[in-house]
Amino acid sequence: MYPSKYAIFATTVVGALLINSAVLAGVGHTTSDHGHVPGPEVAIANQPVGGNVSAITGVGGFAGGNVGVLSGVDGVLIVDSLLSGFQYKLENVLSTLKVCSGCGDVKYLINTHWHFDHTGTNEYFGNDAVLIAHNSVRPLLSSEQEVKAVGKVFPALKPSGLPDITFTEQSSLYFNGEEIELTHFPKSHTSGDVVVYFKQSEVLHLGDLYFNGMFPFVDLEHGGNVLGMIRSVESVLQSYPADTTVIPGHGAVSGMEELRSFLMMLKETTAIVEKGKNSGMSLQLMQKQGLDEKWASWEWGFVSTKIWITLVYNSLP
Repeated sequence: MYPSKYAIFATTVVGALLINSAVLAGVGHTTSDHGHVPGPEVAIANQPVGGNVSAITGVGGFAGGNVGVLSGVDGVLIVDSLLSGFQYKLENVLSTLKVCSGCGDVKYLINTHWHFDHTGTNEYFGNDAVLIAHNSVRPLLSSEQEVKAVGKVFPALKPSGLPDITFTEQSSLYFNGEEIELTHFPKSHTSGDVVVYFKQSEVLHLGDLYFNGMFPFVDLEHGGNVLGMIRSVESVLQSYPADTTVIPGHGAVSGMEELRSFLMMLKETTAIVEKGKNSGMSLQLMQKQGLDEKWASWEWGFVSTKIWITLVYNSLP
């Protein structure tokens, strides 16, 4: 009898975490270290990406998912909130983006999904800001969640860290002269993924629907699915202008061409695994066989080729 799909994946991913100290530092988000203080070697920096929108990313280590920022006379809106413990570093960077005295407060915080590396400072900013997310996110953040794939239990957030406004399929927000479109893409990275489009600035924050140049993690335990991610990325490429600037959940800011390369990787590697599974190959044999050499550069400390094969294999019917 084979081990369960999550047991196989957990063993592999925990090994990867031990190799990658930067990721390990971020993953230890348990009840006992909810107030984790990042080391001084991990900084964050702002990068203007288009119109009035910027991206804030980690420098020198893992700080969490990329943050989108819209700053103007109405105040500040952010998309995602890094790891727990980065609230002061994030607040300091945001203070440099304010356009006038008295208009630097965070008024809105949009979460692209529930994961700890995108909601880590929700509780801090949620004391004053309005939090927005898909309606599946609030129940997940308000109760303890176990992710067997990484061998971690994530505690419930305090009320200040929970979404105040939720929606099912689409919503819009008008702020700082920008129309901001929020769209839900189901069964992708998780069950509650939201993409955020800054219409006037032509900037799209994709959250973890997009790992630029990397195999993505897909949370199968919470409604994610590789086949669903493929459908979602295809829809994104068809729905937004070709010259849109894209903020990924992880990796460098890019254009739509890099997103097409990501989609090609998803499709081609999935086809390889699907062919093997349909021919009767076990997961262990697929892992041993591996993928084409051209995809070797896509593996990273958290998602190796073996882990990616596992995610794809267990997403297939």
